[in-house]
Amino acid sequence: MNITLFIEGNEFTLKISEKQNNKMEIIINEEKHEVGVERISQNEFLLNIGGKIHNIIVYPTQQNYSISVNGKLFRVEKQSLTKFLEKRKNLLQKRLEVKASMSGKVVRILAKEGEQVKEDQGILVLEAMKMENEIKSPQTGRIIKLAVTEGTSVETGNLLFIVE
Repeated sequence: MNITLFIEGNEFTLKISEKQNNKMEIIINEEKHEVGVERISQNEFLLNIGGKIHNIIVYPTQQNYSISVNGKLFRVEKQSLTKFLEKRKNLLQKRLEVKASMSGKVVRILAKEGEQVKEDQGILVLEAMKMENEIKSPQTGRIIKLAVTEGTSVETGNLLFIVE
């Protein structure tokens, strides 16, 4: 797939090829990268590029997308990203492991193992830095594994649940 993005007025040409095991090959303006992709939540991804992990959060708005890359915010023209994200959404509708994006403590479990859930339904509440964060299902499906219980302390990257 070929995409042209305009990020803060700069044009980037991307050639994206799907590989096996959640990997992609991305060529950006003729520079080739092998990228590991892990979906954390509906709008959050971890990208492994050359052994370096990048936290990506996509914030859709009416006019464009704001994308946070390791905490730095970029604006991306919406038209050039829409088709790519829609295609990826269909590919991602399968077994998803949801992992903690921050260290914290599980304070409430909102769903049970084996339960059917809807996309964006709250599954558990994670307390981190004195704030409660509801962790939601990234897709409609069934909770096939709940890896934590109330009171469990988790570190960044620990498995919370799997939805299929």
